[in-house]
Amino acid sequence: MVRVRFAPSPTGHLHVGNAKTALFNHLFARKNEGAFVLRMEDTDAERSDVSYEQSIIDDLRWLGIRWDEGPLRQSDRLDIYTSHALGLLENGLAYRCFCSEEELSAARSRSLSKGDPPRYSGKCRRLSNEEAQRLEGEGQPFTVRFRSDGRPIAFHDGIRGEVSFPRGHVDDLIILRRDGTPTYNLAVVVDDMLMGITHVIRGGDHISNTPKQIALFDAFKTPPPAYAHHSLLTGTDRKPLSKRHGATRVIDFRSVGVVSEALVNYLCTMGRSVATEIMDVDELVRTFSLDSVSGSDNIFDMEKLLWFNREYLKHMPLSRLIEETGVADSQAGKISAVRQNASTLNDLKEYMEIFNGVDIREGTLGYLMNKAEAEEIGHATKGLLNGNEGLSFEELTQTLSRPADLKKKDFFMILRAFITGRSDGPPLKEIFPLVPVDIITGRIDAYLNLKHKG
Repeated sequence: MVRVRFAPSPTGHLHVGNAKTALFNHLFARKNEGAFVLRMEDTDAERSDVSYEQSIIDDLRWLGIRWDEGPLRQSDRLDIYTSHALGLLENGLAYRCFCSEEELSAARSRSLSKGDPPRYSGKCRRLSNEEAQRLEGEGQPFTVRFRSDGRPIAFHDGIRGEVSFPRGHVDDLIILRRDGTPTYNLAVVVDDMLMGITHVIRGGDHISNTPKQIALFDAFKTPPPAYAHHSLLTGTDRKPLSKRHGATRVIDFRSVGVVSEALVNYLCTMGRSVATEIMDVDELVRTFSLDSVSGSDNIFDMEKLLWFNREYLKHMPLSRLIEETGVADSQAGKISAVRQNASTLNDLKEYMEIFNGVDIREGTLGYLMNKAEAEEIGHATKGLLNGNEGLSFEELTQTLSRPADLKKKDFFMILRAFITGRSDGPPLKEIFPLVPVDIITGRIDAYLNLKHKG
């Protein structure tokens, strides 16, 4: 049976790149009728926070991801990691390292100055058991290091194909820190082993960890899971996607009004060979395979995400839009009129201001102030609307006379400003019958009052 896991660290909100990992695991588990395990890698006590854990859980649920087991927490399993590390010690597959931080830092600096990768010298590897026990008995602090055999390691990546690392790539990595807490690679291997994880699907930034984890699996005499490393998300500068590129966390996209279906659809199709882009979850599951996933990094394109979002907003049931925006049921017709122009739920809420307030947007108001003909058109429009609420937009434009020197596009832009309070939006023919007359005349009055005050 297929068993996958998603194992975030609750040291911050869910990054969209990690959301992609969670979604790929979710699709793979559903496609293969397997199990999805949620595991919190929270052994970093200083940075981990329960509020971030809850935020991650909330975001996963919002994305439609459901797990079969968990959330399991590494902080509840510290004794398990310690016992496995001690087992390696007893079997001669690990050893105590008494080197101080100063020694290790100096050695690291020497290696870097020579252009060599920082590697442990193996000093404590050569200590006899008696000497190690003596130092430990004297209270000398120590870490526990894995005794690597340095052999070359190769594995088949489900996305990237054959991957190999040369002899000596895996050195004597630390598996228990001085305070007795496990390092990342030990905890991951023990968890994956005991939880029966069959496939590890994760970002390409973890490829360098894979040979270390395979070496530990070999030490525990357990076959490693199948690994697959998908592409990373980058900004347009081809650098890893970070907050300098704008929104990067799921919570950010939620706050600007991206709907979950759009974000899921975008993340699950970018970098994949698919026949069509717009797919619901069932179609995403049906078409998902590791063969269809690219290992090449993908540029996260906000405009492309907003295209997906617009498509979903256009076809979403009105009842859902009403629920998402929090407007009254009586506003359904108005939402229907403006939805075609909205890129986000926030846009939709802003468009609803067309019907509910007399404010004119600053840029639009500035446009009116610079058009001498706007005052004449405002007075004429107000006169036609007073006492004639059934007036159609065609009747309004046919009755109003456009000043001879005013271009047609400027004439309609002035009308749009009075009718909607903004310079963009749905066709005026569709929106005009839905805007209350007192809102339109109120905007005209607001403009005229400011015009004469100036």
